[in-house]
Amino acid sequence: MASRTFIMLKPDAIEKNLEGDILAFFKDYGIEVVRWDTVIVDEPLIINHYQEVIDKLNMPDFPNRIRTYFVGKTVRIFEMESKENNIVAKVRELVGATDPSKAGSDTIRGKYSDDSMDLAKEQQRLVHNLIHASDSDENAQKEIDLWFDR
Repeated sequence: MASRTFIMLKPDAIEKNLEGDILAFFKDYGIEVVRWDTVIVDEPLIINHYQEVIDKLNMPDFPNRIRTYFVGKTVRIFEMESKENNIVAKVRELVGATDPSKAGSDTIRGKYSDDSMDLAKEQQRLVHNLIHASDSDENAQKEIDLWFDR
């Protein structure tokens, strides 16, 4: 049986026109698109998506950074599938470290992003790391439901 996960190409990936390169990267590893959509992000949707991170980080200005980076911007959402069992872990491995400056050159963030967590902190903004990938099977299903059933 195939396993599935959720990815979102963030505004910086869309602005850099990286969708084709990123999807080809996944396809090389047998990970295919099941369905996709283009979304203009609104505040309730993106805050709901990041609520767990907001609660964990305890950074008062984090929700404002999320709003600035996402609200009114275009993202592409994808439900991805692989014949292999652990697609969530495989996709996260291919995406690379959250901080692109620490991501391997053989990962999406390492290959296509030129940002760093240090620069983002210095400029008081979110790191431009191109892509969100679900961190568990449970969250993948939640995110698929949240984004595709809005």
